Amino acid sequence: MKIKRIAWERAFYNNKFVLAFSFLLALVLWAIMVSTDTQEHARAIAEVPITVTLPDSALSDGMKVFSQTDTKATVYIKGNSLVVNQLKAGDLEAVAALPANVTEPGSYTLPLTVQSRRTLNAAYTVDSIYPAQVLVTVDRYKEKTFAVQSDVTYKAGYKSDPSFFVGMPDPSQDTVTVSGPEKQVLQVNRVAFEYEIDSTLTDTKNFTVPLALFDANGNKIDRGNMTVNPEKVDVSIPVLPRARLSLKAAFTNKPAGLSLGSDQVSIDPQEIEVAAPKDVLATLKEVSLEPIDFSKINPSNNTFDANIDLPSTCKNLSNLPTAKVTLNLGSMITRQMQVTNFSVKNLSADKTAQVYTREIPVTVVGPENEVSRLTESNLTAQVDLSDRENFTGHTEVPVTFSVSSTENTWVYGSYMANVEIRQKNS
Repeated sequence: MKIKRIAWERAFYNNKFVLAFSFLLALVLWAIMVSTDTQEHARAIAEVPITVTLPDSALSDGMKVFSQTDTKATVYIKGNSLVVNQLKAGDLEAVAALPANVTEPGSYTLPLTVQSRRTLNAAYTVDSIYPAQVLVTVDRYKEKTFAVQSDVTYKAGYKSDPSFFVGMPDPSQDTVTVSGPEKQVLQVNRVAFEYEIDSTLTDTKNFTVPLALFDANGNKIDRGNMTVNPEKVDVSIPVLPRARLSLKAAFTNKPAGLSLGSDQVSIDPQEIEVAAPKDVLATLKEVSLEPIDFSKINPSNNTFDANIDLPSTCKNLSNLPTAKVTLNLGSMITRQMQVTNFSVKNLSADKTAQVYTREIPVTVVGPENEVSRLTESNLTAQVDLSDRENFTGHTEVPVTFSVSSTENTWVYGSYMANVEIRQKNS
C-alpha cells in the first residue's frame, strides 16, 4: 500500500492555512516579547539572602540576632532587559535594619529593603519583595554552666535482685554549657537526663540520652534558640555482684620468725560487704588492711586504725574506711638498750660516709626468753643512704635496726643518725 505524502508547499497556496499559520506565529512572537520585556513586566529573583543589621548602640550592648522568620526573599525587578535578565540572587541583598532607638531585647517586625551588591542600580528598579518584612528576635548573649543531674526512674512494680548492687548513674560529662538569648538562659535552673528502668538489672546498664532543661518550678523548658553543649550524654549504671569478705591484718618490718595467731590479732569489723565485677570476686577471698609498721608496736601501743584497701574496681558497701586492729602482746616484754653498731647501705660508689652518732638508746620488744639474752652486739643500726645519691656534707637520716640471734624481737620507735657524706679523693 502506497502512503500519501503531504504536500506542504501547496498548503501555503491555501489562503485559510496561511491566515491561521500567521496568527499562530504572531501569538508566539508576542508571548516571547512579553516574557522578556522587563521594562513592563517584573522578573522574579528567588533565594535572595536576608541580612539583619543592628545599630552600633545595640552591638556595644552585646545584642545579637537569635532568630528571624525568614532567611531568603523573592525580589521582583523591572528595568533594562540586558541587565535584569543577568541578575542572580547573589547580586542582591534584602536588608532588615533594627532602628537605632531600639535598646531592649525583644521581637521586632522589620521592613525589608533591597540593596545591590553590584554597581548596576540605575539599570533597574525594585518593583516589590516577598516577604515585605521579617520578625526578628534580638537579645544579649548569655552562657551558664550546670552540673548534669540524673532523673532516672524505675517503672511501677520494679523489683531489684538483692544479690546485686546497683550504683548511681554515671554520665560521660559532669557539666553542661547552656548558651543563647539571655532571657531564655536565665529561665534554666537545672539540666538533667531522663531514663526509665523497666526490667530487673543484673548487668551494668549503658545508654545514651539527650539532656533536658528545667525551670525553677521543675517544668521542662523547650530549647528555643539556646545551644546545649553537649546535647547528649552517655550514661552507665554500674551493676555488680555483692559479697561479704573477711578482713586481714598486714604488717611491715615484722620479725621473720614471729607468727601471730588468731588469738593475738583481733579486727573490728571482721568482715565487710563489697561489690565488684565477677572476675574480681572470683579471686578476692579476703581484704588486706593497710600494713602496720612493727616499729610502731609495743605492748602498750597495740591498737591501730588501718585503712581498708580495696581494688579500684570494688566498692565498699559497708562504707567503713578503716578497721580497728588490736594486738594481744601480753607475752612480750620491753627492754631499754644502747645501740653502738652502725652500718651504711646504698652508698654511691664515688662517695664515703662517716656516722657521727656514737650510740642510740632504743626500746627492744620481744618474748622474755629472747630479750633477756640480748647484748649490744646483737643490735645494729642500719643507715640507708639511697635517697642521698647526689648529696655531700653533714645530714641526718632515719635508721632501721636488725636484731641478731632472735626470731621474734624488734626495736620500737623511730630514730635518726648524723652522717657526713664525702666525695672520694676530695
